[in-house]
Amino acid sequence: MTMTTPDENEGVVVSEEAEVAYEVAALAAEPVPREMTWAVRLIIGLIAFSAVVVAVMVLRSDDLVRAWAEGNSSAKRILETEGLDALINPPNDNRVSAPAFIAPAITLFCVMASMLGVLTVFLRNGFEWARIVITFLVFISVVASIGGIMTGPPVTISVLTVIAILIAAGLLAVMWLPANTRYIHPPHRIRGAVADD
Repeated sequence: MTMTTPDENEGVVVSEEAEVAYEVAALAAEPVPREMTWAVRLIIGLIAFSAVVVAVMVLRSDDLVRAWAEGNSSAKRILETEGLDALINPPNDNRVSAPAFIAPAITLFCVMASMLGVLTVFLRNGFEWARIVITFLVFISVVASIGGIMTGPPVTISVLTVIAILIAAGLLAVMWLPANTRYIHPPHRIRGAVADD
C-alpha cells in the first residue's frame, strides 16, 4: 500500500512503508523552535522600524538637504546666499541641486519589505535558501546604512539608522543559531528523503 503524507518543505512524500511515512509526517510536523520564532519577529521588527526611519526622512527632508549642502561647497554657498528653496527647486538646469532622498528611500523600503516578507514565510517553513537570501539582503542593507551614516545626515536619522543596524545584526545572529540550523537541517533525516537503515 502506498502512503502519501504532506511535508511542508518538499510537497508530497510517497512511501511504500507505513512506518517511514509516519516518521516523515512526524518530521514535517516538528514544532518551530523558539529561535526561529524570534528570527521572524526580528524580521518584522526590522521592517517596522525601517518604516519609521523612512517616515522620519520624509518629515525631515529639509534637514537632509541642509546636511548634504554642508558637505558640498557649491551647495553650501547657494544655501547661504539664496536659501533652501534654491537647492530644492533650482531656477535653471546648470546649477547645483539637492539629490532626491525621499523617492529612493521609499522605493527601497517597499522593495526590501516585500522581499523580506515573502522570504520570511519560506524561512519559517525551513528553507535554507531563504535564510541565505535574507542574510544577503540584510547584509547589503547594513552596508548601505553605514554608507548613509558616513554622509553626515541629521543626528536623529543617524541614531535611528544605528538602531536599525543593531536590529539587523541581532536578526543575523538569531537566524544562524544552531537551533535554527537543526530545524532547517534535521540531524536524523533530511526533510522528504528516506534514509537507508
